[in-house]
Amino acid sequence: MITERDKLSDVISMNIDLLPITHRLGLNTHIGEKTIREICIHCGQDVKFTLGILNTFTTADYFPKPEDMDLCPLIDFLTKTHEFHKQLTIPRLSGLIEQMKQLMPNEKLLIVVEKYLNQYIKKLIRHIDYEETEVFPLVRKRVDSKLKSHVSNLKKLFRQHTNVENELSDLMTIIIRHIPEHIDMNLINDLLHTLSHFEKEQLDHARFEDKILIPRLIALQTP
Repeated sequence: MITERDKLSDVISMNIDLLPITHRLGLNTHIGEKTIREICIHCGQDVKFTLGILNTFTTADYFPKPEDMDLCPLIDFLTKTHEFHKQLTIPRLSGLIEQMKQLMPNEKLLIVVEKYLNQYIKKLIRHIDYEETEVFPLVRKRVDSKLKSHVSNLKKLFRQHTNVENELSDLMTIIIRHIPEHIDMNLINDLLHTLSHFEKEQLDHARFEDKILIPRLIALQTP
């Protein structure tokens, strides 16, 4: 488990995938030899919240207690995660497919993968827009009586997460089973690694919402 006494540079070195996570947490500058506690104090970030996020992304069977996760920083983190995938992950996936199409313009696998991925991305963007316009603003209204009328929105959000894992896993399986001859394997490897990382982040993202955000918001509407 990562603790506040650990040096952030050591933590990132052991798991480089945490680098963009620390950026979303506002811990991306002046890392040096500082401990996580020292950097959190320097950057004005909550230590307990930061450790909850870092340990969730590091340890598969760990998840923070809901009461340890303040909702406002969580919303900020989830919003930055949306931005990361819209600005970096999705364009990278589209770019890799486009590169392969240029090399093999009539390859059926690429046609299928592009169509599948475009459908998934379209649905994901619609889901992100729904979260940011209908659900995340509820955090600002959590002491407002209007919250009661939005419980159905929260339950709808919970239902939308159920197919995240299967959809990306199915796409990776399709690619692995039908790798064509003479394709650039470096591009295939990059595509699969990017999809795998994307899937893991989507699952962790959904867990934060399903296990912390939604239950706490629903609980707040109870008299």
